[in-house]
Amino acid sequence: MNCQNCKMMTEDGCSLCVTCELRFAGTLLRLARDVMPLHDSLDATLHPGGHSPVRIQTATPPTPIRLDVLDLIDMLDATARELWHRLDGIDALDWRKDKRNEDLMATLIACAGHPKLATVADAGLYMHVINDLARKVDTVLDPPEQRREIGTCELCETMLTAGAADQWVTCPVCGREQRAQTVKLRRLKTLCWDDSERGSAADISKAFAVSGLKVSRKTITTWEQRGKLPRHADGYAYCDVYRLLIGPDLTKSVR
Repeated sequence: MNCQNCKMMTEDGCSLCVTCELRFAGTLLRLARDVMPLHDSLDATLHPGGHSPVRIQTATPPTPIRLDVLDLIDMLDATARELWHRLDGIDALDWRKDKRNEDLMATLIACAGHPKLATVADAGLYMHVINDLARKVDTVLDPPEQRREIGTCELCETMLTAGAADQWVTCPVCGREQRAQTVKLRRLKTLCWDDSERGSAADISKAFAVSGLKVSRKTITTWEQRGKLPRHADGYAYCDVYRLLIGPDLTKSVR
């Protein structure tokens, strides 16, 4: 018989091979460890603490809750209890006959150590469902760092992305390592030294913000209303906005 997860040969009567059984049990135990941080993340005013509780800043109750996290906890709880009943042979229609009242953490631990974890007929299906829930829990507890485009690679012109705190960036195509600020300034130079580069007020504001220059969309439209900034058919010229933005600094330096 083949493993329902990796398709390798298994022992007779087993739906999962030994390796996949250990991985399945490990995922269940990891989810049991994440139950408390997940409940802490219900508070919408908390900064993400994830697996580092010292990063969590508690707020004064009552505070709003994150409904997406609440839904995720409910899905995890329902799946864990369904798996528990499946392992114990309790019919889904007769679940009220199960008098046990363990919490979610205890249920996950019980499933991980159950002797029938690898022999139940649909173990592979439950493994895929649990793995998907584990990925969603990790995303909630440790949100991926927001990355945005900062400019193109100097060597191969591939668009590069970086996080807010990244000082260096490596091109995924040619492998060239470059300073993030240099890439940003090079992009700004390309935009501002070419009169044909145009964009909306929002686009220009975002592009300048990436390079470290702050100018709001409202400021750009105000400049237009006061007659300081011309608007073309395809938007504002980056170079015109740049000259207005640095103009006061240049005046001060001359004086």
